[in-house]
Amino acid sequence: MRLHFSQLFQSLLLLAVSSFNASTATAKDADQNSGLLAQLNLEQYQGKVVYVDFWASWCGPCRQSFPVMNELQQTYGEDNFVIIAINEDSEPGAAEQFLAQYPANFTIFYDQNGELAKYFKVDAMPTSYLLDQTGVAKYRHRGFRQKDVAKLEQQIESLISNQSDNAGASTASNSGDTE
Repeated sequence: MRLHFSQLFQSLLLLAVSSFNASTATAKDADQNSGLLAQLNLEQYQGKVVYVDFWASWCGPCRQSFPVMNELQQTYGEDNFVIIAINEDSEPGAAEQFLAQYPANFTIFYDQNGELAKYFKVDAMPTSYLLDQTGVAKYRHRGFRQKDVAKLEQQIESLISNQSDNAGASTASNSGDTE
């Protein structure tokens, strides 16, 4: 049986929430967020390693992470790697001012009502998930520290180089959680 990537992503949402010691999510929760998921159109990223980053304009570490994410996109973009940064500002103007100072060479998605952040149980800014080519969350990072960039690059390289090994695996755990 072949699942569409959007179905895999809904499964990922359930896995991500339950795997990281958050409250239990249900299929109803995934359905309630299906409108935002449809807007995000994750099917287009099937077969790619995806770094999903939740950020806000008021977040100090986000200012440090954006240049690094630009470098990651430039370095690994040709290797089926993509970054999706989900902004959590309630006012779009704040995000636009931030982006004027810290331009993004990757996809920006707006979650003004914080629905996806609530669903993912984001409790720190930034919070990021690194997904394999099948849409399974392999690592979660809370916050941003320059000293963790080398480890993040190793995780990305591992997922890119193990494309066939990771197909169908679902091994997300707190072991990849960086605080």
